[in-house]
Amino acid sequence: ELDDARAEGVMVSLHLKATMMRVSDPIIFGHAVRVFFHDAFEKHAPALAKVGANPNNGLGDVLDKVATLPEPERGAVEQAFRDCYANRPRVAMVDARRGITNLHVPSDVIIDASMPPMIRDSGKMWNKDGELE
Repeated sequence: ELDDARAEGVMVSLHLKATMMRVSDPIIFGHAVRVFFHDAFEKHAPALAKVGANPNNGLGDVLDKVATLPEPERGAVEQAFRDCYANRPRVAMVDARRGITNLHVPSDVIIDASMPPMIRDSGKMWNKDGELE
């Protein structure tokens, strides 16, 4: 699906059907994060394991853990995540000004909170440039 979205030029977004986060929701969310950033997780698995990076907690937590790595390892891992953004479909933003994507925090994509703004905006979501798409 991600390859199709990239080929079609469609922005992707993840929404979980939950009123409150259930035990399974972070696992589902983490799987989506791991799939989207597959190349980075695969290439830098030892470094990510060393710092305890867990995609179930969202990309934001993973990147916070990566920030604790020493250079040049940190730079290489961060670049791998940036490369994934460049080679995957665009991701909907929760807060474009701060660079917070739809994959940063599991609780940001609870459908009860994330879908109403999209519906109000005629089916559009915010892109990385802070524009509705």
